[in-house]
This record gives sequence, structure tokens and C-alpha cells, in this order.
Amino acid sequence: MTHCNGSSVDKLKEKNLNGHASGHASGHTSSNVEDEVNAKYMRCLEEPYKYHTQVPGKAIRDQTIEAMNLWLGVEKNVLQKIKEVITMLHEASLLIDDIQDNSKMRRGQPAAYLIYGISEVINIANLKYFEAGKIALELGSMTTAKNVDKSEASKIFHDWMIKLHQGQGLDIHWRDHYICPTVDEYIDMVLKKTGGLMMLAFDLMYIFRNQSETKLVYDNGRKFLETFSKFFQIRDDFCNLWDVKYAANKSYCEDLTEGKYSWVIIQGIIKERELGTTRVTSILKQRTTSDEIKSYCCQVLESLKVKSETTELLETLEKDLLEQIEGLGGNKMFIKIVGLLSPSRIQTVQ
Repeated sequence: MTHCNGSSVDKLKEKNLNGHASGHASGHTSSNVEDEVNAKYMRCLEEPYKYHTQVPGKAIRDQTIEAMNLWLGVEKNVLQKIKEVITMLHEASLLIDDIQDNSKMRRGQPAAYLIYGISEVINIANLKYFEAGKIALELGSMTTAKNVDKSEASKIFHDWMIKLHQGQGLDIHWRDHYICPTVDEYIDMVLKKTGGLMMLAFDLMYIFRNQSETKLVYDNGRKFLETFSKFFQIRDDFCNLWDVKYAANKSYCEDLTEGKYSWVIIQGIIKERELGTTRVTSILKQRTTSDEIKSYCCQVLESLKVKSETTELLETLEKDLLEQIEGLGGNKMFIKIVGLLSPSRIQTVQ
């Protein structure tokens, strides 16, 4: 990993000052300066992003895009750029998430903001948002597809960016103001926040699809991805409290320390309301770092049958997804993805 060198920076400053003193007669234009500054500093600005991405994630979104393309037949060059857009947005959003959630670990290493500071990490994340938007804007010029509204990609990108931030905002608002959302409110947030990137990819791919060969009806594809998004997020909420691997890569029951109203927490609070007790709510408000208290909360949730009922729900959603895949004409890649995420593969904490 490269670092900015103080002496080379000083030399660049001296060179630029001398260039400005001698005026444009020296041939040292503002364009030259910009190129030199970019060459000298951009690797430093990019360093938090590179640190964060040096440990790869599960690449579920890339796999999902490839799977969707079995139905849509988007040209390879356009598909690759759509992947870049989604990857940039996903990785940048994780950088911001870790700050907003005060997360200490990401993919088994310290969160980027703990190494590089909050300001630099926010800046590079925002830069990646804009870079992704620039790529989306250019998609229309890359396709050979006919009868395509090439300006639509930019609108789709901005519409989903708004929804993504609305979803994230709801999640944060509920947490910081101790508001337990209803199940319907929670699902709406999930479709914006978790489903947003998947739907952005799908919407971009759909306008650049192979129209002569694609048989997938838009509404059917959207319904499938909404089901997949719910399955993915509820599974993630479950794993946060009970999956052994999740605890190793992040931290034990991180949602409890964060004070997050996840699916399993909401279900526990609903069940406790019926009993007239408030153990789950009270623990969540403490933002505890105690493993003993977290373990007790998990025991409470298990006694309320939240763990077993959530497992059953995930099994139902898995079955629904496989049935929808068959109804859409089959898709071996999506069948594999759903299989990898099957609740039967989760190694739970005993």
C-alpha cells in the first residue's frame, strides 16, 4: 500500500509556485497542474477505499447480476460497467455504514474510518458515488441495442440513489430515536436499502436487455428480486445474532450494540408486548458491549420462539424463490445462489 510522501509533496508545491510566478510563458497550464496533482495525490485519496476492498466480500451482487443476465442478455461491455456501478456503490455505502453504525470491524479487519479517520473515508465514499453516477450516465453510449432511451440510465440511477438513502435514513432514525417500526415499515425500508442496489442493477439491465430474445416480464422480475431482498436481509439479521462465521468477521451480536431494530429484534419486541415485558427493548437501548448481556438477549429471543420462527420463515422464502425461478423459465445460477444462502447452511451459535 502506497503512502503520500511529504518531501515529494513539498517539491510539487515549489514547482507549482515557480510555474505560476513565470506565468503561462513557461507552458505550465492549469491542465498540467491538475494532471500532476491527480497523479501525486489521488492514490492517497483512494487509499481508504483500497484498504476496505482488499478483503473481498461475498460477491453476491456480482453473482446476482450474472444470474439476472441469463434472463436479460445484456451485452458484455455494458454488463461489466453495470457491475462496476453496483460494486462502487456497495463498497462506498459500507464505508459510510461503518461510521454511522460505529462498527469496529469489517470483513475481519478494523473498519476503514478507524485507520484513516472519518473525514477521509466520507470523502472517498462520496467520490465513489459520483464516479458510479458518471459511469451510469455513459452506459447509453456503450450499447448497440436499438430502441433504447439512452438517457433513462441516469434517471434510474438517481431515483434509486434517493431510495437507498431514504432506506438508510429510516434505519438510522428508528435506531437513534428508539422507534420500533411495524413489520410493513421494516419491509419497506428493506426494499429501499437492501433491495435498492439489486433493483438498480435490474432496472439498468432491463433497459439494455436483448429485446429480441428476452422473455422476462419486468413486473415478474421485480417481484422475484423483492422476495430475494427480503430473504437476504432477514437472513442477515438472523446471522448477526446466531451465525458463528458472522461473529468472527464482524463482532458478536453487533446489532445489539448498535441498537438496531432488525427483523428478529422487532419480532421479539412484538412478542414481549403481548406478554407485558420489555427485556429486548431495554437491552437494545443500552447499546451493550457485554457478551453476557447479548447472550442473555439471544436466550430471551429463543424462548420467545423468534429464532425457530425466523428459520421457518427463511425456509418458506427459500421455497418461494425456487418456485418463482422455475416459473420464470429456470435459472441455474440463481438456484445456486439461493442454495448457498439456504438457512440449512447457517452454522448457529449453540
